[in-house]
Amino acid sequence: MMPSPTSPTGQPSWIPRESATLTLWLSTAVSQLSFGMQQVVLGWVVLAMTDSSAMVGVAFALQMAPNLVVGFAAGAISDRMDRRTLMRLSTMGMGIFALAMAWGAWWDSIQVGHVLTYAAVMGVLRAVETTARQAYVYDLIGLQGAVRGLAFNAIAQRLGGALGALIAGWALASGGASAAFLAIGLCFGFGTMLLYRLRSRGLAAAATLESLGQNVITYVRELRSNPILRSLIISTAIVEIIGFSHQTLLPVLARDTLHLGAAGLGVITSFRFVGGLLGALWLTAVRRISSHGILLLIVLSLFGLGQIGLSQVTQWWLAVLCIIGINVMASATDILHQLLLQTHVPNAQRGRAIGSWIVGTGAAPLGHLEIGYLAGVTSVSTALLINGFALLALPLCLLWLMPQLRRL
Repeated sequence: MMPSPTSPTGQPSWIPRESATLTLWLSTAVSQLSFGMQQVVLGWVVLAMTDSSAMVGVAFALQMAPNLVVGFAAGAISDRMDRRTLMRLSTMGMGIFALAMAWGAWWDSIQVGHVLTYAAVMGVLRAVETTARQAYVYDLIGLQGAVRGLAFNAIAQRLGGALGALIAGWALASGGASAAFLAIGLCFGFGTMLLYRLRSRGLAAAATLESLGQNVITYVRELRSNPILRSLIISTAIVEIIGFSHQTLLPVLARDTLHLGAAGLGVITSFRFVGGLLGALWLTAVRRISSHGILLLIVLSLFGLGQIGLSQVTQWWLAVLCIIGINVMASATDILHQLLLQTHVPNAQRGRAIGSWIVGTGAAPLGHLEIGYLAGVTSVSTALLINGFALLALPLCLLWLMPQLRRL
């Protein structure tokens, strides 16, 4: 095990006063500000164009589908290239595409196909950016501060996402889609500028770099011989399908069940990120965890209960409470998966481990399509209820199929 790196003052480098860590967290918050806006804008624009919950599911599915294809490649490239360069290029690309959509919306020339293409392209770039960013967090802080470092990074993500969702709701209500896409593009541009202030590759970055071909071969061998790694990828994929897909129904829930407009959708989406923030804060406060695997199973059970609760509410404040609770558990699930993946591979393969997590999240399109279809043929309530019970049963299935989770 690698010791936790320290700053020149002798303090662990995960402490927020460290300059590079602060810069990374600020850039993460700005990046997630853009993503929080995008989640609201994408769902609302597609729903306004098509009046179809299934098409909203298609849009979110296209946004997540690239993860399945890009994840392993992004992980391999991240272990080969400077992760800061990957973050800069992908963030810049997302900003350019968002500004192109703002231009098209200004001239009222975008169609559903353009929005769906935008979702897919942003999904590719985001997969690369997320892979590099999560591995770079570990580069800066090392093993001993990994849980708290990843949790602090998640806090920045959720703070940015919550604010972004509110801004998007306001922008859609006051300036339309063009104003919202413009705000997304400008935030990505600012995030790119911040990334150029990162001067260090990180104290825990791999000292030697394999060729890209050998990089892939080495990781395939690790995947074949490491049952824990395979188990965590499967667990990530299942949770994405039946858990995280609930966000697909938020635009329909806001408009048809809670009778809110675009601004209201922005508010309830912001509370999704608030829940994620609270989940990350909770993990930073946990000093001693005897089994991360058991904690993951408990979190998944609570995730399912929250989704069952959301299926039954008709008042906005109860919906907000359920959304917060669901996303406390969703955030903890993400952090625990990322931590377990990176701590069960050699240090030189951590980028590929996060790439595996990205591949697992690539199963999300199945969930978005499934819950969108279910809501279309039954109701929003029934779709959430079915997935909630499935998520509640997941920990028992994981214990039966993957008993090694109890030992992690």
